[in-house]
Amino acid sequence: MIKALYTSITGMNAMQNALSITSNNIANSQTVGYKKQKAVFDDLLYNNTMGARGDENYAGTNPKSIGNGVKLSGTTTDYSTGPITLTNGKTQAAIDGNGFFVVGDSKGGNVQYTRKGTFSVSDDHYIVNSEGQYVLSYPTKPGKQDIDFSNAPQPIKIPMGSAIPGTRTDHASLTGNIARNIGETAEEFTVYDEEGNNFTMRVELKQVTDAQGKPVDGEYKYKVLVRNDAKKEKTFTELANNKDLKFNNLGELIQTDAAIVRDPVTNKITQGGKVTIPFGAGVEVDFSGATNYPTDDTFKPTEVTGRPATTVKDFEISDGGYIMVRYGDGSSRVGGQLAVAAFPNEEGLMKIGNGNYVSTPSAGTPALGVSGQNGTGAVRGKSQEGSNVDLAVEFVDLMVYQKGFTGNTKVIKVADDVLNEVVNLIR
Repeated sequence: MIKALYTSITGMNAMQNALSITSNNIANSQTVGYKKQKAVFDDLLYNNTMGARGDENYAGTNPKSIGNGVKLSGTTTDYSTGPITLTNGKTQAAIDGNGFFVVGDSKGGNVQYTRKGTFSVSDDHYIVNSEGQYVLSYPTKPGKQDIDFSNAPQPIKIPMGSAIPGTRTDHASLTGNIARNIGETAEEFTVYDEEGNNFTMRVELKQVTDAQGKPVDGEYKYKVLVRNDAKKEKTFTELANNKDLKFNNLGELIQTDAAIVRDPVTNKITQGGKVTIPFGAGVEVDFSGATNYPTDDTFKPTEVTGRPATTVKDFEISDGGYIMVRYGDGSSRVGGQLAVAAFPNEEGLMKIGNGNYVSTPSAGTPALGVSGQNGTGAVRGKSQEGSNVDLAVEFVDLMVYQKGFTGNTKVIKVADDVLNEVVNLIR
């Protein structure tokens, strides 16, 4: 009976720990990025007697094993994705699938991992989490929007209020259909000089007429004018005039300043179609996408390069974990991309609170990358991942563990009653 008492105590301890794990799950049912845990039990060592081997007259006997109870051997963590909600919070992100955001100190050290993507901005414009740790990211290459993976991820600073120079316009495309016999048409678009000052460029088309004043199919003359909007000028200055723009009877472009050459197989333009307008260091105007079909007029400017001098006004984390920097002129550029880590064995991570994990030897070496790399899920911008706790399951587990605890207490009471009876035998 003494053995029964101690065996039941192990059961009570195991059930008590399981109740603690379940209560922690219930308590974190609304915690952002929380991953639920489950208790794992193992039986304790047994008192065994060896079985006897049989002979030609008698069968053998089996071993006898008497258990010593149960123990909580560990916990498992369910890393399945919780419900993802679109919040429109510019500093919030969630991972739809495997992986963890990476946080650390100001030098990118003391690395920890988290699923809690409720980030904010520090007073010196770094992206941080709610504990003040820096969110590690990959920067862009200098002067480009390509992500630089040559170094380990580091804290990223949003250049709020910083000014950037303007870039001049060096290319503009005029594409779409010029309706036949339209007579005259004009398109205007904004261009920029080397200083970032804005100008309005105007391209005027006029159909060629013969000696009798009759329109010639497919033949146009164009001229290009410019107006300095930065100086609030009212009139246009002519840059080019009486230039040819010709189409064949199929509506295909055959000549600008020079004849058009097309690939005989694909019919794509391989030479010609682009003209240089003497504005600043020269603006290449591409007419290659223009047509002259007998249908509606859709001729318009596209792919105009250049931008004015401006300052950084805001930022947001977009899908893919891209950090998009927004400028005062309404444009945006990639400023970096959030780092995402994947582990060979997620179960080997150790929870340390505040939604953070640290790596252990059993977790394996983390593979660092970005959204969608190394088997990680997609990063969703302006989103938040909820807890993956299912309250219905947790309450059922709560009842099961409570019954287990109660059952072990009853065994102790029965063992106590039996011991009392044994003691009373000598009275």
